[in-house]
Amino acid sequence: MNRWLSRHEATTLKGARGMRVRVTRGRVWLTREGDIRDYVLGAGDAMELEARGPVVLYGLTGASFQVHEPARAPGIWSGLLARLTWIGEQA
Repeated sequence: MNRWLSRHEATTLKGARGMRVRVTRGRVWLTREGDIRDYVLGAGDAMELEARGPVVLYGLTGASFQVHEPARAPGIWSGLLARLTWIGEQA
């Protein structure tokens, strides 16, 4: 899903490890909590976030971007449920 930023508009994302931000049009300035560097991303550029925390995107021009959430690993309950299902099928 594309999101749109107008020129001089900012938005804050709740960052997650493994999240990927990809600019599809225009240019954005990106800054992350705990990172002293700032990044300028243009159309076609992407950045994977290595840590959690707020991420601010600022439209240097009108820009669109995509946010790809990290895949969630199965939790302990889904693994246990699968094992119990397997045991039930064996009986």
